[in-house]
Amino acid sequence: TLLKILTGTLRPTTGTVQSTGRVAAILELGMGFNTDLSARDNVRHVGGLLGIDHDHIEQLMPDIISFAEIGPYFDQPMRLYSSGMHVRVAFALATAVRPDILIVDEALSVGDAYFQHKSFERIRQFREQGTTLLFVSHDPASVLALCDRCILLSQGQLLMDGEPTVVMDYYNALIAEKDQSIESEKSITQENTAHGVI
Repeated sequence: TLLKILTGTLRPTTGTVQSTGRVAAILELGMGFNTDLSARDNVRHVGGLLGIDHDHIEQLMPDIISFAEIGPYFDQPMRLYSSGMHVRVAFALATAVRPDILIVDEALSVGDAYFQHKSFERIRQFREQGTTLLFVSHDPASVLALCDRCILLSQGQLLMDGEPTVVMDYYNALIAEKDQSIESEKSITQENTAHGVI
């Protein structure tokens, strides 16, 4: 919900959001794609929705095709694609023009390791050029590799905001505490069952 508010897909019931510059987001695998169309046709259509004019899309098309690396599938209906191929096209399109703000929500986790590395490298280059990255993930390694500030949310509440290593240590401690609590409950249940108590 927060990410959809930040991208302007949803309006907040209270409060305001202010952003400056071009926002690109990869929130879902589909990214507005019509699976009956080819990647080429979807890039033209969704690119237009993203505010990129037709001539500019055509200029960018070779780079998008090259970055996505899906070969002849680029001109096949997207219903034939794996989830990883969808992500390749979505990421290639969303990052064809360097955004001022790039929002990525776990989408890259379905891609193969090679494409993840390639995408992370593009994200790093954008950050060096001034792009703000908002990256949502449960993968500690990705957070530590890409982020210089980390916010930990739980049930819509802010638990911690700080250096990624500090926040990740706290996150791991919470996970360990939860695991310990579950193991403790299992142990009590097994003990009660062994003694005929239900």
